[in-house]
Amino acid sequence: MKNEENKESLVYPKNEPEKPNGDFVIASVSADEAIVAAEKQVEKFKKITVISLKMTTYRDWVDQNNSPYLIESGASKIAKLWGVDFSINKNEMGKIQVEREFLDDDLGKYYSYTASGRAYSKILKCAVEDIGTCSQRDKFFAFANGKWKLPSETDETNIKKASVTNLYNRLLKRLCGLNNLTYEQLGEAGIDTSKIQKVEYGKGSQKAEATLTKKDVETRQKLWDICINMAAGAEDEAKFLLKRFTTFPKDGKELFRDDIKKLTSGKWIHAAYGKAKRAQQEADAAIPEGEQGELGEE
Repeated sequence: MKNEENKESLVYPKNEPEKPNGDFVIASVSADEAIVAAEKQVEKFKKITVISLKMTTYRDWVDQNNSPYLIESGASKIAKLWGVDFSINKNEMGKIQVEREFLDDDLGKYYSYTASGRAYSKILKCAVEDIGTCSQRDKFFAFANGKWKLPSETDETNIKKASVTNLYNRLLKRLCGLNNLTYEQLGEAGIDTSKIQKVEYGKGSQKAEATLTKKDVETRQKLWDICINMAAGAEDEAKFLLKRFTTFPKDGKELFRDDIKKLTSGKWIHAAYGKAKRAQQEADAAIPEGEQGELGEE
């Protein structure tokens, strides 16, 4: 998915008990005082980043283009550590706003979803505001076999959910200084980077693809659908889930796939689908009645 470049807003609350409406103030200080305060803030945020990383393990990261990528399991740990709340504004904690707009390009008219919100840390006493976007021009959702899909072939719900997922990821990473991390930083925080999963593709995938039955292909699609739904439409999260469901030991190593098109063994497909189905059922059972399907929906 595209990595949007948007501005963030950082504000600090009054040094007094938090008010229900979350009022914030801008202090009037001299240049020297501002410099001293800024230096303290730099050191503060460096520590926040290190402590945040120490909350995670190698299982909370995946390798994405030779860079570490934080997945949902690690993000949840960090959000709980700092007491992070997500909201549209100061008065509506726990809610976000999702809007759709229609745009035009060389291919014609298309839609784009924008999720806007705010993350506030009760412990750090600071907040950031940002947006997350995803559109019908996202190749992951709307491009296949060298061409753009028809509108009827694109799942709009997944695009909408992806904008929400992008928003949460951006808010948390900005709030805790987790953007543009390096493997060196993870290592310094005690994370064994050598165990972070990387893809190992098999050989002869095109020949193997030709041996798949119609049922194999249909089951493979069902497997990917589960990954997408459990990841709320987020490509990187879905790929991580696919790795999880396809991993198995062989000759002292772990084999897996993070590209559904590279999964070309019928036996492997059905085994992974069984794992995914059980994981989906367990996840559904863990959600309190009445809360299913609320995220990202009207």
